[in-house]
Amino acid sequence: MLSWIGGKSKIGKWLVEYYPYDMEIYTESFGGMAWCYFNMDLSKFTKLKKIVYNDFNVLNYNLFKCVQNPHELQRAMDSISVQQLGVYDTPQEFRDKFVSFQAELFSPNLILQDYDYEMAAKYVYVVTSVFSGSKPEKSSFIDLKGKYKAKYLSFRDKLSKPDWIEHFLRITDVENMDFEELILKYDSSNTFHYVDAPYYKTENYYSNHDFDREDHERLANVLSQVKGKFGISYYDFPQLHDWFPENQYNWQSKLFTKAAAAKKNVKQNIANELFILNY
Repeated sequence: MLSWIGGKSKIGKWLVEYYPYDMEIYTESFGGMAWCYFNMDLSKFTKLKKIVYNDFNVLNYNLFKCVQNPHELQRAMDSISVQQLGVYDTPQEFRDKFVSFQAELFSPNLILQDYDYEMAAKYVYVVTSVFSGSKPEKSSFIDLKGKYKAKYLSFRDKLSKPDWIEHFLRITDVENMDFEELILKYDSSNTFHYVDAPYYKTENYYSNHDFDREDHERLANVLSQVKGKFGISYYDFPQLHDWFPENQYNWQSKLFTKAAAAKKNVKQNIANELFILNY
């Protein structure tokens, strides 16, 4: 939906190819920007009744509550930036808004209202103004200098597009829970859990989370006991083979470009994405 650290905007189509078409419940326990969900052709999942988004980050949680009323979120976005009407902020005004919104959103005293559209709009402003959505609480503002259409406006456009609106409105449950609580709540023989946990030894790259390295093993233990099907994304590391032995689980892999790690005039990094399934 938006650029995000560890997001699956480019590799999501590959992952979705392994999804079971007969699922009735779909969960994303580490929702982030839910790129895998937005890569799903919902017409192919004819039995799908419940779509569950979850994120421990309360700002992501609030944003996904608000996208279920896309026109209201669009109005909130217009109230803080009227570029689409042809009235443009100056570069300094862009930067000043970013600094102000960033301080407000990541203040320890932040209080969100239920369906807080204003805060959702400010959050989009900040996330779309940093490189690949990475560390929005600390990253500096990126000035596009008029070279590209602002990502803020591109997201605003999505709020009016039928395919995006269909995906927004098909989400039945938006949760702000620990992953174990979420998985156990929605698990059934007809559930498919897509799991995109913070990658091992990169946990601190993510905002507003409470996920430590010990939680990787807790996650593996929870998944080993589910009634439904699951697919989990990872990069390889030694313990992974103990938790998900290749003779018990279906390991798939694909090389892809790590766009979030790209730097100007530097060759982009290639990574081997793993997708481990229990079917």
